[in-house]
Amino acid sequence: MNQALQKCVTRATWAFTLVELLIVIAVIAILAALLLPALSRSKAVAKGTICVSNLKQIGLGLRMWNNDNGSKYPWQLTSAQGGSQDSPEWVDHFRVCASELATTKILVCPMEKDKQVAADWGTINGLENVSYFAGLTAQDNKPFSLVSGDNNILGGGGGLNPHWNVYLAGSIDAAWDVTVHNERGHILLADSSVQKLKTFGLRDQISEAISGGTTNVVISKPQGVD
Repeated sequence: MNQALQKCVTRATWAFTLVELLIVIAVIAILAALLLPALSRSKAVAKGTICVSNLKQIGLGLRMWNNDNGSKYPWQLTSAQGGSQDSPEWVDHFRVCASELATTKILVCPMEKDKQVAADWGTINGLENVSYFAGLTAQDNKPFSLVSGDNNILGGGGGLNPHWNVYLAGSIDAAWDVTVHNERGHILLADSSVQKLKTFGLRDQISEAISGGTTNVVISKPQGVD
């Protein structure tokens, strides 16, 4: 009997009371509430880093293509010249230099939930598989001109081909929406640098491109087949 009683006492000593169990649950809930926002921010930062890396690789690929094609970007040459200017498929702006870009994966920002990586260059579609715009008026001898960047830009007359010109002076209305990097975005410049900007930084960058000699700044957002 003494041994049986001792076992019962031992088990009772190690058991949680209801109050202790509630305290443990409360502590775990508090720790989770403190850690989850930090984890979310870390995840967003990691995805932002991937986006920057994507644009740097795109910049390198376009630079190599540019060097082999008279300092022109694909969208500045006709299909007869090896470019995409007159192509009915918007995605050809990037597909014509597939050899330099290597993989379709770099065309998708991981923060853009509505975009998916295309299985290959043959099935890629601009509207579904590309996150970045084409800077139609970019020039490699104008380092501040916009070559590419996140496509969640508002303003510029709206539509899929926003534009800003020298006559607007200080009235640049470009802005990032909240859908990708929370009212921020990345821009690839002709000097191959990638800038992370808020809305006012984006406007300053467009103004700087105009001041650098680009009369019209025109970008083309991802689109489907014409």
